[in-house]
Amino acid sequence: MVAVLAYLPLFWLLASHPVQPWDEARTGINAINILRNHDWLVLRDAFQQPDLWNCKPPLWPWLLALSFKLLGPTELGLRLPAALAGLATALVVYRAGRRWLGGWEGGVLAALVLLTSAGYVGYHVARSGDFDALLTLWTTCGTLAWLRYLAEGRDRHAWLTGLFFLLAAFTKGVAGLMFGPGLVLATFALGQGQRLRRPAPWLALLPLVLGLGTWYVLREHILPGYWQAVWDYELGGPAGSQLEGHKSRFYYYLAGLTETKFIFWVVPAVLGGLLGWWLPTENRVRWLVRLAVCVAGTFLLILALTQTRLPWYDAPVFPVLALLAAAGLLPAARAVAAQQGWRPGPVARLGALALVLALPYWALCRTLVRTYDARYQQVAQQVGHHIRQQARARPEVQDYYFGTPGEYSESLLFYQAAAELQFGHRITAVPPWELLKTTAGREVVVCGKATRRAWENYYRTSVVLETDSCVTLRLEARR
Repeated sequence: MVAVLAYLPLFWLLASHPVQPWDEARTGINAINILRNHDWLVLRDAFQQPDLWNCKPPLWPWLLALSFKLLGPTELGLRLPAALAGLATALVVYRAGRRWLGGWEGGVLAALVLLTSAGYVGYHVARSGDFDALLTLWTTCGTLAWLRYLAEGRDRHAWLTGLFFLLAAFTKGVAGLMFGPGLVLATFALGQGQRLRRPAPWLALLPLVLGLGTWYVLREHILPGYWQAVWDYELGGPAGSQLEGHKSRFYYYLAGLTETKFIFWVVPAVLGGLLGWWLPTENRVRWLVRLAVCVAGTFLLILALTQTRLPWYDAPVFPVLALLAAAGLLPAARAVAAQQGWRPGPVARLGALALVLALPYWALCRTLVRTYDARYQQVAQQVGHHIRQQARARPEVQDYYFGTPGEYSESLLFYQAAAELQFGHRITAVPPWELLKTTAGREVVVCGKATRRAWENYYRTSVVLETDSCVTLRLEARR
């Protein structure tokens, strides 16, 4: 049922929106260049220069490159890995809710709280070709593996914790390790400090340390300057200063949770934390709640102390908060039913879940509709759809100009690189101030009335192909 209900939040209209500027487009370009250059170690930007701005380990671009190999360098190829990571995270949360909250209702409730959280299902996370959905999957798995280790003491769960956080670090660098302080705090909050005296947790750190160390040494050896970029853009820079003008207040993330990102579930999460913390030691809900409160609270505090604050940095906290919200709603519902003497059957319990989740689910779908309706306002970014149509309808057009509106846009650079990789096109980007350098007898792709008018004022043209806001013009002669 969770997988079916996940379709609309995660997959519906997934490929309809143009590739978004900055991170999504840039990471897509990194993956395209992996395939173009057959270089899996040094990520390169749109101009084939080493990309030191994106200095994270390369697991995510590697996965995108494989996705592009299977699906082509399209919006679907760019976003499907993140949506699948979102689905996997929802299923992991379902399983955890079922285990720790005592029934399938807890699992379904926790998973659907996650899937109706605007901060998780949306830009830069589960519906975007960015790092954060995969990062969230690994941190969620690692956190729940550590909970199993604390509760059961099996070494394999400690080893799994180390493996998942190694994958998290290889996805987004230091961001993959920021749950660490919360996990240590949770260990003592649950009275399990003796677990740290066993060798398994410390041995599980060895692959993480050795794996990361090997990567950073190897990458610096291949092309020096990488370590400095890691310090500037991942460690010292974001922690000590507000990079690129990203200014916000100390309570930025808390305000986001309460105002939009987790608005339907803040009160249940707080309730779950307050009620679950004081449950008896043998109660499984207490174990989950104490871990969730420690991890979420510590993580949000670390983010608040970091000077560079961006909306998606809190993505890993949403599965933890979803479990907390379910821990608040489910016991409260059971207490009310017990007080009234009700013994609802499975159908009645399912109906109650539907009643609770209907409004948030509907609101999320409405938000997605508004978001994807707005795609038509991004005229220049419709060029990807146009070029694919052109490749099918007019395959003879191989070497042409691309008339850009002038401003720098990594979305347009992504579509140029994608066409060159997928169709073998040879594209020359021409901003308005370089129009004089062009020659007649070739085609040009332009999007938007203003850009088209500039070319038609300079050349006599004929239309080769027109789709929505974009057109391919043949340049007949200069006026």
